[in-house]
Order: sequence, then C-alpha cells, then structure tokens
Amino acid sequence: MTITRMEGSCLPSYRTLSTLALSEPEDHVRELTDWVEHASAVTGVSGAQDVWDTAYKWLRLAQGLRSVTFDMSYDDGGMCSAGLDFDAVWTGMMEEWQQHQVRLGYLRAALEGFVRLLHPDATEPGMAVEAAERRLHHYAGEWPVHARAVADHLRTHAPDGVPGASTPVAEAVDQAIALHEMVVRGRAAIPEPDSDADGNVFPTGHAEVCALREASTVLLLGVQLLMAAAVQEDRVAVFDDKYLLDGMWIPAPSGSRWVDEEMPYSEYLAVLHLQPGEPPEL
Repeated sequence: MTITRMEGSCLPSYRTLSTLALSEPEDHVRELTDWVEHASAVTGVSGAQDVWDTAYKWLRLAQGLRSVTFDMSYDDGGMCSAGLDFDAVWTGMMEEWQQHQVRLGYLRAALEGFVRLLHPDATEPGMAVEAAERRLHHYAGEWPVHARAVADHLRTHAPDGVPGASTPVAEAVDQAIALHEMVVRGRAAIPEPDSDADGNVFPTGHAEVCALREASTVLLLGVQLLMAAAVQEDRVAVFDDKYLLDGMWIPAPSGSRWVDEEMPYSEYLAVLHLQPGEPPEL
C-alpha cells in the first residue's frame, strides 16, 4: 500500500486574487494582534484594562500557534505496512485539522473577551457584531473587502445560515461558534484517511479544514468590525501609524492602489486582513 497526496479542493477565489486577496488566518491574526497592541479601551469601568489585556493575550496565543503535533500510530504487535501508511496519513490530517481547531478556540476566546468589554449587555457575540455592522453600514456603507464573501462561503459548510442577511458577518460568527461548539461537545465527526482499489491511502477532510479556516477568518473579521465601530464611538483609542515598509495594495475607487508609506492605525484596521501583494512594476 502506498500513500497518495491529494490537494484539497476547497480554496475560495478571494484567497487567490493577484491583488486584494484575503490573508490566511495565521497572517490575518498577526496583523490584527499588532493593531490591538496599538489601541486601548476608553472607559472608566473598573477592571476594563484587565479584560482588554486578557482578550489581547488570546489573540497573541492564536498568533503564536505554529503547529500541533500528533502521532496516530498504533502498535498492535504485528501491524502490516497498510496500517502504517494509514496511520502516517492520519497523523498529518490530524495535525492540520487540530491546528485550525485550536486557533479557532483561541479566536473565539478573544472575540468573546472584547464583546464582554465593549458590549456588556450582549448575550451572544453575534449580537455585538450585528450592532457593529449596523453602525458601520449606517455611517460608512461598506464592510471590509471580502467579508460578505467569507460569510457566504462558510454557509456552504454550515447551510443553516440565512442567505442575504443584512448583517452577514454576525450571522457567520454565530455559525463559526456553533462549529466550535460541535467539537467542544464531542459532536463533530473526525475525518479518517481513505483508500482506492489499488490500496493507495490518501487524506480526506479537506472540507472540514476549509470550514475551520473560514470560521477563524470570520471571527477575526468580527473583531475588526467591533473595533471599527468602537473607534467611531470613541470607546477605543488608536495610537501611532502603521509603517508599510514593504508596501501593500489597498482598495480604491478605481479598484486598488499601492501604498508604501505610513498609514494611521485607525485606517489600517479596514485593510489589515488583505495580503500585501506584489509591488507594481516601475
């Protein structure tokens, strides 16, 4: 029996664009963590800074996550090579699957921490994100680039969502948390390798990994929206400028434009989830 590597088929188009592509969660969380480090809550509530700092540390954990190690081998005293192949493939699958699971849990903890601080009356994170979306839509008219597309894609993995929701990220936040809850409560199916008629073993679970990746992105976008609304309401203050030393493409009325200079962190919040892209040819 041999091991066959198969590429996953779940790769949304908004991650493959030449400009303004959506960053992977590990890059997205790095930039969001940097933004939060340059901001603080403006409130006289006792203990507010501690809540902010704890939520920030959950983001730091998500940012610092690099890998999860598994060894799914099982010694039955006489395992054949077929079993060894199966276990080797399963080990790789579980390491990828669980890395996304762990990151999703950290991001959920961060989002819920910021919700407790900025929307103490909200009983669910989705309610707070919905309030932020409605405020931003009223005053700005636009969501972060790709936010609706990510929400729509997550719905393909969790089809109980509401198509065309007026607050798509809030709807998707609820779905992402429900996805995490399934794992926490032991209700999520655990993918296993498959094999063909020739005995070749290949990994499965691409859809499960994709769902977790997009769910993590949804929670990151949820934090962005919370912060954007809070900045508008003067409940979060932002300091300093972001130094775009290597430059990046950002949305513009004409489509996109290249920026390689300082940008206020208050403005960077709207684009920090995008891949920098390649610089324009001179």
